[in-house]
Amino acid sequence: MLNLSTENWEIKNIDTVLFDKDGTFIDLHYFWGKMTELRAEEVIKRFDMKPELFSNLCLCLGYDNESCKMLKDGITALYSRPKIIEIFKGDLKELGVDTTDKVLETIFDEVSDKFYKDMQKYTKPIDSAISFIRELNKNRIKCGIVTSDSVESTKLTLKHFGWENLFGAVIGRESTKENKESGVGTRMALDILNSKPQNTVMIGDAPMDYIAAKNAGIENTILVATGQIEKDDLFKTSPYVVEELSEIDFN
Repeated sequence: MLNLSTENWEIKNIDTVLFDKDGTFIDLHYFWGKMTELRAEEVIKRFDMKPELFSNLCLCLGYDNESCKMLKDGITALYSRPKIIEIFKGDLKELGVDTTDKVLETIFDEVSDKFYKDMQKYTKPIDSAISFIRELNKNRIKCGIVTSDSVESTKLTLKHFGWENLFGAVIGRESTKENKESGVGTRMALDILNSKPQNTVMIGDAPMDYIAAKNAGIENTILVATGQIEKDDLFKTSPYVVEELSEIDFN
């Protein structure tokens, strides 16, 4: 068991840590920015929309292509994929395109297939987070991933960087029909790792990570400001907030 602490707080008796992926140990601005641009391009092509709408579509999906930043209050930051598609469908309708969740799901899948063939070009680790995860492994703390991304793409990322042995469980959007916030995927990770909620911490970069943990019976969630949401805003969700994971000490 470990205690995790900073100058401001301490969480005791931890033997398991579950991680979100994008924004937590992968630079999501770089990764999801390119993914969003490809989605916008494909939507314009598929529905014969004006190319000038490109930047607007990116903003609808939560990405500012001028600043190259994901929006902290954008739909990609706040929701899992089914909700993103539902909201984006409404945005398209306002632009004169009437489509369905199923059609958009197909477009997103096709873009993902193309994207992941070259994903190494768009994937940057958050070095301080990887160092933190390695230290957890050295201390024999069980680690798992609960992400809204797919298991396949997550495992490709782990393989590319040689991180397969750092995580004992990988739960993605296809692991369950329920969304991430339901906590179902989080409970699945706990079962795989044979871990108890009371000895587990969730680490993520957004409120949905806190909700997923809470619904799985995990009381303590550490939120890190390496994603789309600033530290002051994260404090509105959890009392355990850091700028980077390197701020956390083990004892």
